[in-house]
Amino acid sequence: MRNSVPSSRRAITLAVISALSAPVLAQDNVVEEVVVTGSLIKGSPLDAPSPVQVVDRSSIEAQGAAMIWDVIKNLEVNSGSITNPGSGDNDQVVGSSNVNLRNLGENSTLTLINGKRMVPAAATTRSGGEFVDLNAIPLVMTDRVEVLTDGGSALYGADAVAGVVNVIMRTDFEGFELYGDLQGVQKADGQHDQTISAIWGWGSDDGDTNLVLSAEQFKRDPINVRQTNFFDAEEQRFLGTMSSGGSMFASAAVGAATPLAYYNSDIVTRNVMQGGVASPIWTDPGCSAATSVHGGSLVQPEDLLRYQQGQAGGSCFDDTSHWSMVTNQMERDSFAGSFEHRFNDNMEFYSFFQHSESTTHRSDDGYNQSRGPTIFLAPPGGHGGNPVGAYLETGSFAAKAGLTPPTLADMPNHPMAASNGGPNVAHWQAVRKGIVRVGNDQNNTETETSAVQVGFRGQFEAFDRELDYDVGYSWSGSSMEQRYRTFNRDKTERAALGLGGENCTPNGISDFDMQADPGPFGGMFPNMWATNAAGLVQTFFPGFVFTTRENLSLGLTSNNQGQGDCHFYNPFLSQLTNPNVANDPAMMEYIIENVNRVDKRNKLAVFDAVVSGELFEMDGGTAQFALGAQYRERNTKEIANELHYPGLQNRYRPAIEGGNHRVSNNFECAMCAFNYNDDRDTTAVFMELSLPFIENVETQIALRYEDYGGNIGSEVSPKIAMSWRPIEDLLLRGSFSQSFRAPNIAIVNTGLQSSSVTFVDPISSQRVRAGLDAPTIENGESEGTYTLGGPAPTVGNEYADTYNVGFLWTPSGALDGFSFGADVWRFEVTDRVLPAPAIKALQPELENFAAVVGDESKYLLNDSLSLDSDVVNVPCDPSALAAQYGRDSAERLNCVVDPRAYLTPNIQRAVGSEVANLVTLTLAATNVGEIEAQGVDLKAGYSFSNDLGNFSANLTYTHVQKYEFSGVPGMTNGLLDTGVYDAAGTTGDGNLVRSMPDNRGTLVLNWRNNNQGLTLINRHWGSYRELGYEQALGVSNDYRKARLTQTIGSYNQWDAQYNYNHTWGNSNLGSTTFTVGLLDALNKDVPLRELGSLGYDAGVLDGRGRRWYMRALWSF
Repeated sequence: MRNSVPSSRRAITLAVISALSAPVLAQDNVVEEVVVTGSLIKGSPLDAPSPVQVVDRSSIEAQGAAMIWDVIKNLEVNSGSITNPGSGDNDQVVGSSNVNLRNLGENSTLTLINGKRMVPAAATTRSGGEFVDLNAIPLVMTDRVEVLTDGGSALYGADAVAGVVNVIMRTDFEGFELYGDLQGVQKADGQHDQTISAIWGWGSDDGDTNLVLSAEQFKRDPINVRQTNFFDAEEQRFLGTMSSGGSMFASAAVGAATPLAYYNSDIVTRNVMQGGVASPIWTDPGCSAATSVHGGSLVQPEDLLRYQQGQAGGSCFDDTSHWSMVTNQMERDSFAGSFEHRFNDNMEFYSFFQHSESTTHRSDDGYNQSRGPTIFLAPPGGHGGNPVGAYLETGSFAAKAGLTPPTLADMPNHPMAASNGGPNVAHWQAVRKGIVRVGNDQNNTETETSAVQVGFRGQFEAFDRELDYDVGYSWSGSSMEQRYRTFNRDKTERAALGLGGENCTPNGISDFDMQADPGPFGGMFPNMWATNAAGLVQTFFPGFVFTTRENLSLGLTSNNQGQGDCHFYNPFLSQLTNPNVANDPAMMEYIIENVNRVDKRNKLAVFDAVVSGELFEMDGGTAQFALGAQYRERNTKEIANELHYPGLQNRYRPAIEGGNHRVSNNFECAMCAFNYNDDRDTTAVFMELSLPFIENVETQIALRYEDYGGNIGSEVSPKIAMSWRPIEDLLLRGSFSQSFRAPNIAIVNTGLQSSSVTFVDPISSQRVRAGLDAPTIENGESEGTYTLGGPAPTVGNEYADTYNVGFLWTPSGALDGFSFGADVWRFEVTDRVLPAPAIKALQPELENFAAVVGDESKYLLNDSLSLDSDVVNVPCDPSALAAQYGRDSAERLNCVVDPRAYLTPNIQRAVGSEVANLVTLTLAATNVGEIEAQGVDLKAGYSFSNDLGNFSANLTYTHVQKYEFSGVPGMTNGLLDTGVYDAAGTTGDGNLVRSMPDNRGTLVLNWRNNNQGLTLINRHWGSYRELGYEQALGVSNDYRKARLTQTIGSYNQWDAQYNYNHTWGNSNLGSTTFTVGLLDALNKDVPLRELGSLGYDAGVLDGRGRRWYMRALWSF
């Protein structure tokens, strides 16, 4: 199907630059004339000036790979890619995998199949990254993986900032192979990865036609943390909330008696002793008597091993380690094939097609919880007749609906009533279902990926020369439906108010404005809904409120709560022990729904045409050229479920807050699903020249013009590269290129999706809020906050200048068989598109705070900010208190700036709180400064043969010298406010950059003798710094402090494989290759990372421990 020509260079060049080198080829081998990744010119020499790593099929098999991801994760140049639970990203990406060359972001690596663009997966990372899902590529059809490790935009267009990964398919395969693979984890008996695949290829006798068909089925059983070698049951790392006392209105001033059974004085005392405030902590009294689903007691608040110093809560917990996964259950079916036909010497038709469907069962313990709290009203009479407190009682405004206010006798099943073990006061907390963990919530992610490539290639005569052409069209599509169970806000709020159930019809009214009521006795006493309880109807952020006013109105004006078909939701553990207040199962099913949290579709259509050929003779050989054009159509679409849109339309909000608004009916999130259907068209023209102007010198000059239209506009990307062979055994090479990446469509038009971030908040410290310390990073506190995205219509392209200088030495004579090479690389990235740093998003609030901190009329007593204070928002005079008690006294510290005086759009802090914790920040994408990344790739190999067989040893090693940020808006004190701007050899911040060990290496030892072979592989990760250490040290309790480490230790892993090929006596049976192997053969413990959600760095290492595999390949 293709021409072959004798090679004038050692074919070893290609072998030793591969990630796992094959044995050396003889000098007179015939080398197939193909287009190699990194050039558009067919027949490019093997000593091309751009560094390309090649992992061939034998190397893939030697690694024990079950999917393409297993190959990519082992590349030293790959850093920061994600796939497993615990890797620090959102659960959209669970079950998929991606490549992240040089840790420059999955956005910045272009992934191709057969040199053609593929559609991104219908998912985005927390930083807005898009990527091709490598798991959708069938391994059975894969021939090799080629990795271009310098900028490729001049050749391939946008997105090739860090390089290109080109997966080449077995389109010329002939014969039949049947393959079976079984892999297991030593400590997970009975849990396996299973692969069954087959490939069949037929070629016509004349060699003009070739058809290949393949199918692959992959099944993975789930592995939980208890089935790994790092799990320690005594560490209490994997806990889930069983119950919480919530927050309560327990003010004696309004007639509420303190529910002593719920008050946790031990935790309050400990918090104060550790420097915290004396805010009341409430614990469900049922915690002490309840038992774990696994037997034994629950983890009580006092026994919790990890908590924030001085800020321990009152929740009790159960062990969820059985449901905490290191790998999720997955099933994937793939089909792929190709058809090629040569009509004549000048025209050949080619095609490739694939389809993949997968289901990933995400970690699921059967537990659901609302994102935020909702209000639970006090039972009738709970305030002993106090008219002020009565405003917070169930049905207290029934007269507004023409009804008789209820009494406790009307609702003996009220879960808040003291007679039922309740606190007898109004309170607020989250809603939960499945507190007894039994799993099986069917939190599944369904994905599909399809691709078709068709085209014609061949030769034609023009300008007195023969030219090659390739005209092709490709289409690919991806989809994701992420199912999960979530609370319906409208139904859930009513249930919390005693009006739950499908057949419940509240008899009150929904338009009562409780805040506008003048108060008891015509305003003689304050209206709690306009004072202490005003925060219970606040808007946290767009589309998400504390409690909708309509449902609160029904709870206050109805009198049929808990009667007939109307049921109370009971948040306390008494639901399990007291039948009178047990939650109705039908109601619980009614208030929760199974919906698509994510429902996305991506499509990509590409037309391209390339003409290449010879130009003229030069001193070093024949000059060649390639010219081409490309047109791309991209569509991205998301369909929000009905809980989000339309959601709850036209819900009441006072005019002062902006008037009526939409509220998300999903009680888990408001800004995590969108409706959009966006298109983007891109046109490009490009050229490449190969000019051997001196003997033994090859040059590559490439230029590409790409036009996105609109605000993005057009870009020109150049590349120049050169290689020189001063002697036969030595190749020197260097390259310079400029690349760019356009921002993703959804980031520009819709914004980043919801996520979270931890950083040092300059305002939350009480000394800062008291005006005693300046609002600086040095005086701040570590805070975690929920984040939302916003449209970024002005965000621009990111750019990169890429430099590479290297050599390859392949000596002859006594050192024949040895090779050694190095490439020094440097990336200078500007205008990186990432979420705005949290500290930058906080700048408007810092400015507002600075404007009022000097105004002493804007100060309130901190302990009056709590909604359960006897009197809220009590003014104070900071100067007078300092004069009377001293500047550093507790009395002066208790006088803080009124948080209402520096309210800032898009920044939400908890209302009615003494600790000013952040609730939400809005982080739009932005162009965030510059990155300088620099390092060196080393490769060495040696092979020889004797009577014992063929031996080879190959070493690849990457050292990242620096990965330095500069000019990032708001980053005044480095990553995570550590003063560190260089992320090389650190855990990164998880947002701008992920974990990046600065030293990685692989040693491969091979032996082959006739029909058997042995491979030993050692993988090394160097130690690296834990950047979160300083932040965590300042807020952690003593137990956690003792486990924090400043360094993540180095790690070495040994893999081993033995294979034997048996040829059957009956030639019709072909041959069978039997393979057995061990991954992490020495079962080494992964280094501890206390700040990792799994206890180790799941974004870098695999914590499953020793794995075994056995496989058989039957070839005909």
